[in-house]
Amino acid sequence: MKNGLKNFLRTDKVEAVQYFKKNKIDFESFDKFYEEENSFDEVYLKIVKKLIDEKDCNYFVPGHPLVAEKTVKLLIESGIEINLVSGISFIEPVLNIVKRDISKGFILLDALDMTDLDINKKMDIIITQVYNKRILSEMKLILSDIYGDEYKVYLITDAGLESEIFEYTPIYLLDRKEVNHRSCIFIPKTYDFTINDLDKRLANIEVNENLDEVSQEFLSVFTKIRSGIRKGYWTFDEILKNIDKMPKLTWFIKKTMVNIVNILYN
Repeated sequence: MKNGLKNFLRTDKVEAVQYFKKNKIDFESFDKFYEEENSFDEVYLKIVKKLIDEKDCNYFVPGHPLVAEKTVKLLIESGIEINLVSGISFIEPVLNIVKRDISKGFILLDALDMTDLDINKKMDIIITQVYNKRILSEMKLILSDIYGDEYKVYLITDAGLESEIFEYTPIYLLDRKEVNHRSCIFIPKTYDFTINDLDKRLANIEVNENLDEVSQEFLSVFTKIRSGIRKGYWTFDEILKNIDKMPKLTWFIKKTMVNIVNILYN
């Protein structure tokens, strides 16, 4: 901070900015870019360009620079020389709240670019960027469809700060809550379905060797498999390993499914 280089902050909407002010350390924040541009992608690109043009400088971000920090990712990809200094991310305070060990499976998702296919019910999940009611409503719809309305998740705001608050709430109540730019959702893993349920769910499909009807059969099979992936019943990888064990599927359908799943999975 005091090495003589210019200090840039992605945002000054963090408690740590008080250290700069208290110690009379000069800095410039990029909060104005958020007001000037139409999308986050434009903001991030503008920040990165400014930093690269500046050359030698200090750049400060909330938490750990490699956790949900798109600007840092873009700087690394640019190929310029960077010295990364570790910090504590918001993940550690979140784990203190939920008291979960995530070593057996964990996914970190960004609410702004995630889809239902990113959800895996067999893993604990943290969803970041849940900063307004519109996003909360979108998350409610996605999560309700996958976990059910009554499934409980943690809505956490200001993790690790003095203003920290959290609620363990049913999904259907999410969009009634208050959030800010430091809010996230923690979803505990569940084991209500496995790959072993797949053949049972395909049991009502009519197997027909008539090629005119194969496409309809394939569509039915693929729809059920995709729906299962979407709801966390199984993964693409599990489908690939188990297609040959599914007696209800014809050879043609099995071969087609392997090709399609390989494309989607890779």
